[in-house]
Amino acid sequence: MPSPIKHRSYQLLPLLAGLLGLLLALTGAVQRLDYWFYDAALSRHTLHKSADDPILIEVDNRSLAEMGSWPWPRELHARLIDQLQYAKAVGLDIALAESTLASNQPDQSLAAAIRRNGKVVSPVFPESAGDTLTETRPIPLLAAASNRLGHTDFERDNDGVIRRTYLMAGLGSADFPGFAKAVYEVAQGLPAPALKLPFHGSDESWVRDDEVLVPFGNGAEPFERMSYIDALSNAERETFRNRIVLIGVTAAGLGDMHTTPISANSAGMPGVVINAYLLRGLQDNSLIRPLNLLRQGLLTLLLIVALDYLLTPWSRQRTVLLAYPAATLLVAGASMLLLNLGHIWFAPASSMLVLVLAGLTRFIIRQASLQTLATTDGLTQLANRRHFDEVFIPAIERQRNAQQPLAFVLLDIDHFKLYNDQYGHYAGDMVLKRVAHVLRESFQRKGELPARLGGEEFGVLMPGATMQDAVDAAETFRQRLEDLDLPHDGSPLHKVTCSIGVAARIPQQDDTAQRIYEEADGALYIAKRSGRNVVSPASS
Repeated sequence: MPSPIKHRSYQLLPLLAGLLGLLLALTGAVQRLDYWFYDAALSRHTLHKSADDPILIEVDNRSLAEMGSWPWPRELHARLIDQLQYAKAVGLDIALAESTLASNQPDQSLAAAIRRNGKVVSPVFPESAGDTLTETRPIPLLAAASNRLGHTDFERDNDGVIRRTYLMAGLGSADFPGFAKAVYEVAQGLPAPALKLPFHGSDESWVRDDEVLVPFGNGAEPFERMSYIDALSNAERETFRNRIVLIGVTAAGLGDMHTTPISANSAGMPGVVINAYLLRGLQDNSLIRPLNLLRQGLLTLLLIVALDYLLTPWSRQRTVLLAYPAATLLVAGASMLLLNLGHIWFAPASSMLVLVLAGLTRFIIRQASLQTLATTDGLTQLANRRHFDEVFIPAIERQRNAQQPLAFVLLDIDHFKLYNDQYGHYAGDMVLKRVAHVLRESFQRKGELPARLGGEEFGVLMPGATMQDAVDAAETFRQRLEDLDLPHDGSPLHKVTCSIGVAARIPQQDDTAQRIYEEADGALYIAKRSGRNVVSPASS
């Protein structure tokens, strides 16, 4: 029967496992594994074309070949903006942070076209300055002409891949909507916010808020591509009626390129393409929102505690190695279901890893329990005869090789049959437990092994003990047992006592476990013949 302390420890295992999962979740120790799960889920998510897909007008290699090297005159951008007068919204995802040097006429022409259109969003670029991000806006003329500004900040995960962005961000405070969100707001007809003046303290940092994951996927791109040259020279204005249009650079070697879970090559994905995915997600209400760190940690804790508690009955069966892996697959499936149906990302790696570890721990505990059952006497919790015999023979060999003594103490409770006859077997069992308790307390040195050898007979192996050491220890035990004053009317002393035989010496080549046992048994016989309740050493 397990002790109360072990039983309570066993019950605490689900909570301890949950706390480990909480720690892993809060520290991000298995974050890369979560990235792998997320990317695998995206690879199974198929995107489809839609009639209201955004149009991406791209500065591609073909346009560069026909229109010359980049950057192009801003009058060309002005012409394109006028071409898009029927569009629901226009996202001009091109850096225009510096004025033209020769004349301000190109800037004024572009600003006038933006103002005539009335639905143009211009970008705010976060740029690295050492370890911080700074804010780069369009020149004031273009910023003032724009319907609103939107930031193009994508957070790079610690594996270098872009998976997330923030719907609000800015220097000092999260004032700017994400670029795709700003374009979507224009398309929805929402009023333009007042443009804040770009005055910031030197110690202000880039602030992010409202985190989302980019809804990447396989299959058809959720937007329509059109070359800049075609949009400018070949397309009719009606082509863009009631469509959302993004304009940006996709040509190799130009613009911002990012590694994403679905990047087809080492060059990465242009920022404007990422914004196109975001925009489609806003249109479909399919943006993926990750649980914040606190909710992720608490849900991980509760999930592990609940599943480990529910699986506890299986931990004592052979199916433990199947039950816990099944639970980890259940967690993975629930995470994927939540992602696909609820557009919420719960990172499952911490829960899955801890459940696997919990299953292995339960299995090890079960095997250890089986081993304990096989080697322990069920009544007294001492070593049983089988285990004692398994240890006895190697102990003889070990002490022989080391030329060190080995002592064997054999004891028998006096008149125990009469005790059972008078007080009953239940009371007899209680006496055996008390004897075992005193025996365990009396022989605690390293290597000493007390055991119940059968019935009322007990034995103790004492590696390294001389005859005198063993006799002294046996006498101490005998006295402790006598001092308990356990009543025994069938004994001449009217109390529970024991007789003890001791054999001890450096094992010789012809010594066996049986021979040493018989010597101690002979000494025990002499102890009984001498009136019992004595310690008798075997003769050399």
